[in-house]
Amino acid sequence: MDEDRANKIEEAQLFAEKRSDDHDEAIRELGERVLQLIKRIDRLEEKFDRVLTAADPGSDEPEVPPHSGRLPGGR
Repeated sequence: MDEDRANKIEEAQLFAEKRSDDHDEAIRELGERVLQLIKRIDRLEEKFDRVLTAADPGSDEPEVPPHSGRLPGGR
């Protein structure tokens, strides 16, 4: 009877350790995904900042794309 109880306790401990290891791995994977998302957001913010600063803030004329066939200044 005591041996049965000891076996059950040992099995429960092994199961708990396995679940703990599984949870640790899942947390590590989630942490890596969060870091990847943060890096991606940083890159997108940098691109957005470049787009915003690419416009000439001193010019009152609307920005005309180079393929439109119109010259800046209405020429």
